[in-house]
Amino acid sequence: MSQFQTGEIPHGFLVNESGGLIHYKYGIVLAIPQPNQGNNTVWGDGYLSFGSDWADVRLRVALHNGTTWTVVKNWDINAAAGRLAEKLPAGTQKVSIGRAKKSAADSVDDAPVSWLLEYL
Repeated sequence: MSQFQTGEIPHGFLVNESGGLIHYKYGIVLAIPQPNQGNNTVWGDGYLSFGSDWADVRLRVALHNGTTWTVVKNWDINAAAGRLAEKLPAGTQKVSIGRAKKSAADSVDDAPVSWLLEYL
């Protein structure tokens, strides 16, 4: 049986177009059960999904494995497309999410964007 949680990405840019921090108040951090542990453990495969409407949005997503931030990348969320989903790596314990500017002129910091965390 699937377990899931959903929420919204805060308005405002977390990072500029070069990845430099604007202000951490525009980001969120999710503390999560470790996904994809195998061997019939409580939590199975974990997936992180995003969806937007009204405008395309770029998100900075960082994954922490309990020791270090292992993956930091931008996800481009297309309003006209379906939700964007990726399987979380085994051992992920925290997820940091915030809006990233696509360019210096990017001003779309308040289009609706939601996240979905799902375990199968």
